[in-house]
Amino acid sequence: MLLLMAAAVMIARQSWQWSAPPPLSPGAALDRPIRIATWNLREFSQRRGVDIVAIARIVRASQFDLLAIQEVQQQGQAVQRLRRQLNEPWRHLISPPAGDNERFAFLYRSDVIEPLGEARLMEDPPARTFARVPYIGSFRAGEFDFTLIVVHLSYSDRARRAREAEALARYAHALAEGGSERDVIVLGDFNEQGRGNLHYFEQLGWMRLNLQPTNLGSTEVYDNLLLNRRHSAEWLGRVGVVLFDETDFANDDKRASAEVSDHRPVWADFATVGPDDD
Repeated sequence: MLLLMAAAVMIARQSWQWSAPPPLSPGAALDRPIRIATWNLREFSQRRGVDIVAIARIVRASQFDLLAIQEVQQQGQAVQRLRRQLNEPWRHLISPPAGDNERFAFLYRSDVIEPLGEARLMEDPPARTFARVPYIGSFRAGEFDFTLIVVHLSYSDRARRAREAEALARYAHALAEGGSERDVIVLGDFNEQGRGNLHYFEQLGWMRLNLQPTNLGSTEVYDNLLLNRRHSAEWLGRVGVVLFDETDFANDDKRASAEVSDHRPVWADFATVGPDDD
């Protein structure tokens, strides 16, 4: 049994913790839930002061199986460094440039998660709406196969953010309703401020999973996962925000932001056994 599970930190005020079994052998059946997470790792490049060891420690202690990362910069060298720090069985996928000198990345445990096909940026015409074009990847864990759309919506341009959210909701809904894969999860940094724009999803029957603040000042719910419960019954109703700034940095937000990020990661748990609902 891996000893690192005994060192798990408190993940969120209302969070639920479970102990994962030892890693599976390649090809073995998966008989436990998986934890899918999203994290905006601020200017994740070679910026001075970033602590890859601390980030890896948070990923391990939070028991993530798949992590979608935003604000990847340069060629993704920081993601590669993080993957090397996590070591086996971790793997990564890095997007082409998505806009605004940013990329996206998926970081996943290869003994639990299997990519299905090639991850890709959203295609035109909807891609033209976005300052940073969303990144799409499909995966399988046990009997659960799913598609992730990772996003980073505009922060400073409120009108553009609304257009992006509306286009994203339409795109994700059409993908879930008309494609062969109905388990579609949209996750990332939505930069929700005030009333926000997630009502575009809710009007189509989708739901936001996270209601907790994700900035270090605990004032905004920027980061989230969204799904249509009618298609994604695998969600187990468990979601949480990792309060690393409190548990690892004693509420020193300046240091937490400099060494890790100014965003907290968000996670949700999904079942991997039983018939897939596609």
